[in-house]
Amino acid sequence: MGHGISLRGALALSCSARAVCLLAGFALGGVAPALAQTAANAPVNLDLGSVLATGAAGGTTDFQDMTGAAPNEAPSVAPLNSTQPTSLVNQKTIANNFIGTQSFADIATLTPSVSSIDPNGPGLSEESGPTIRGFQDGQFNVTFDGIPIGDSNDFTHHTTSFFASNDIGTEIVDRGPGTAETVGDATFGGTISVRTKDPLPVATLTPYGEYGSFYTHQEGLEYDTGAVSYADGASAVFDGEHLQSSGALTYNHQERTNLFAKVEVPVSANTTITALAMFNKLYQNFPFGATLQQEQVLGGDYGYNDNPASQSYYRYNDDHINTDMEYVGIQSNLGSGVLYDGKVYTYAYYHRDLNGDDANDYDPTTGQPYTVGVPNEAELSPGGPIIAGAVPGETFSNSYRSVGAIQRLEKDFQWGDIKTGVWFDHQSNTRYVTEVDLTDGNAPNYDPADANGGKITPANNFGQIVRLQHNQLYTFQPYGQVDYKPIEGLTLTGGVKFADFRRALDGIVNQKTELTQGYDHTWSKLLPSFEARYDFSADFSGYAQVAEGFLAPNLNTLYVSDLSAESFQPQTTWNYQTGVAYQSQNLALGADVYLVHFNNFINSTSIIVNGLPTKTFVNQGGVIYKGIEGEAAYTLGGGLTSFANAGLNKANATASNDYIGEAPQFTANFGLVYDQNGVYASIIDQLTGGEYDTNGQPAGNPNSRLPGNWYDPYNVLNLTAGYTFNHLAPHLNQVSVKLNLDNITNQTQNYFSPGTIAGGNNPAQPANSGATLYYRLPGVSAFVSASLPINF
Repeated sequence: MGHGISLRGALALSCSARAVCLLAGFALGGVAPALAQTAANAPVNLDLGSVLATGAAGGTTDFQDMTGAAPNEAPSVAPLNSTQPTSLVNQKTIANNFIGTQSFADIATLTPSVSSIDPNGPGLSEESGPTIRGFQDGQFNVTFDGIPIGDSNDFTHHTTSFFASNDIGTEIVDRGPGTAETVGDATFGGTISVRTKDPLPVATLTPYGEYGSFYTHQEGLEYDTGAVSYADGASAVFDGEHLQSSGALTYNHQERTNLFAKVEVPVSANTTITALAMFNKLYQNFPFGATLQQEQVLGGDYGYNDNPASQSYYRYNDDHINTDMEYVGIQSNLGSGVLYDGKVYTYAYYHRDLNGDDANDYDPTTGQPYTVGVPNEAELSPGGPIIAGAVPGETFSNSYRSVGAIQRLEKDFQWGDIKTGVWFDHQSNTRYVTEVDLTDGNAPNYDPADANGGKITPANNFGQIVRLQHNQLYTFQPYGQVDYKPIEGLTLTGGVKFADFRRALDGIVNQKTELTQGYDHTWSKLLPSFEARYDFSADFSGYAQVAEGFLAPNLNTLYVSDLSAESFQPQTTWNYQTGVAYQSQNLALGADVYLVHFNNFINSTSIIVNGLPTKTFVNQGGVIYKGIEGEAAYTLGGGLTSFANAGLNKANATASNDYIGEAPQFTANFGLVYDQNGVYASIIDQLTGGEYDTNGQPAGNPNSRLPGNWYDPYNVLNLTAGYTFNHLAPHLNQVSVKLNLDNITNQTQNYFSPGTIAGGNNPAQPANSGATLYYRLPGVSAFVSASLPINF
């Protein structure tokens, strides 16, 4: 293993140095031309491909910024400038309705067709989801300040590992592939666009904190410099916070420290430089779910135990994750209608953990491991004696760094504009898993009966190394787009993006096969898009979109013995959707219908190998996604606003008409918001429709409503009440206190665990015990928070 660790270390160091050099070069090379510009117009935020459409389509009143107006008070609103189904959640809604532990996925659930669940309490573990219209995580895009992020192996995201909710300004959910300028590895399922908050205009020191259920407490301190006169109005925000919680499930702890800094420097009247840095340190016991037997005997909140003789012992199942993200961006009006927006960035994810080979081995009726699970034994030398009672487990690492750049130009004309740009990203990823004896200082374990499948070869250190890979993903996406305005109110947008993915696998011990394997392949495709938007009036607009989407095969499709016969093709979609948006002071409306033709849908299923259920991947062929979505808000007077949004979604395989698993058949939010005289209160009922869990289930009965294959609809009712003390003292403005009550009706029904079946290598290897795993809604919780801004 020394060889693998040294390569990983060298990789991390080289990528870090490369990132620093690239950032420095961009800052030095990019500032000089900007300083030479003398145009009078202020920089325009091109928004790096996200839809941040606020304000009237052809008018001057922006009701989204007017306190008391329906578009401002609505938890989710359809922007008037949208060219695809889009919902925006503003900063006021985020600050008033969520606690500091929650994530971008929780915020997204306020919008139509999005579902996500926190099995360990709000934001206190990696979330189950989110999904958008039934598209799973890895089939849609997540960006931070326009920068696409994600794991290169399957394009998924980590809800607890990057920005804290206190540093989120707004969030936009695009339910579609976007235009040609929308970049990312998985855009066809939509984009969750997270925009970090900007510095406050006045120098302010803000201590804040919260305390609540599950022995949760969080403390933070934010400092905003305000506009610094001797630095030409430059401003900055610095934020640091610490979170600790026992979690809703037994022995599922979380501890998190997050640091955030953002600096905005107006270099001249027409150019602004933004620099951002974020660091996150996380410890957590990740929950994998419980069997029905465990829930019945040990309680619905069972997660892990405190028995050192068990593979479910919480100290044998923990994550240590460090992440960081940095970027430098320049926005400039270059004159003559030419606008420039560019960023260079780097971000990293360093994850190491321990886990029991069969983390759900505990049989509560006997107090012993399940007899069909991984046995409690170890073999400390190849072919050596079996040590009974030893606890087998694994050390695990998944570490990567991305370095990339997004460069955009826009030229405005009287008839419209031309946009062009390019996104490049290179992610280097090292992954390893080794079998160890958890009761002997993590000594190497060579036992062929554990979860490594019994393969004994020199390449995998005689069965002790389960996985050792060095992987690369190169993404290159140039685009061109034209916005044409033939008549007043009508904008026709046509564009094309060239999506190019190169995946390189250097598997010293490839996952699952445990063979030494290499693979290098490039997939590319031209992706056209066309959008039309018409402003019927200053407060009413309509749009239609046709666009093609593309997703390169995941790394897990390469875990096969014969890579030359690898047959999984890129997944592609054709998206067709149309909708309308309306905003006035008292009413906000949005509605759309959509149809998505999905080709080469890659799904997982479970087959029996040597008497054990084993996950495998299949090309399910075509899938049709279709549905209707809407949202509305209306002011009732006296500070009271009613609202509702919903999505009715359907996803079926074209050949069999079987439902696609883990795709809720509807979502809805409805309730009331009160906002007046410093008092803010909301009651929001979130409904999620029933869904099948065909992923990972044995083939042949994909739409069975037997336990473990079907999950009934459920609803979660949340209440928020807070008060802001305005002008409490000369330097104390907007001191606030808040109470959040989540799931006040204490719904605790079971729903699926993505692990599906107990046993096997944690988290994604074949199962052994054969018992279905479940999560349970975490029940009622209460949190009190306070913020004390001190102005200077």
